[in-house]
Amino acid sequence: MFDIRVTDPKSEFCGQILKGSCFYYDIRHTGDSDDLYVAEGKDGRKINLLSSQIDEKHYHNQELERVTKEMGTDIRDKVIILETGSGLYSRDWETKGVHTITMKMKFLNRTKKF
Repeated sequence: MFDIRVTDPKSEFCGQILKGSCFYYDIRHTGDSDDLYVAEGKDGRKINLLSSQIDEKHYHNQELERVTKEMGTDIRDKVIILETGSGLYSRDWETKGVHTITMKMKFLNRTKKF
C-alpha cells in the first residue's frame, strides 16, 4: 500500500493522506476513464477515489521509488530484455539489443542490468 493524497475539495477527505492502492488502471490511457484507487479511512472505511481526486504524481513517485529499490536500476541505466511479459508496448518494440531505461514501469523485473 502507498500513501494517497486526497486533493478533491468536494471530498470529506480533502487534504488527508490515506493508505491505499490503485485498483483499476487504464492501461490504454484513452482519457475516457479515470483510474480507481481504494484507500482506507482513519475510521477503517474503504474509500473509492478516482485519479482526478488525488495527487497522482505523489502516488506514482512512491511506486517509482519502490521499483528502483527492488531492481537496483535507475533512469538512463542500460539493460538487456531477457523475457517479455504482459503489458503494453508500441508496434515497433524490439527486444533485441541494449535498451536505456527512460522511465520505470511496474514490471521491469525481466531485465538484466550490465
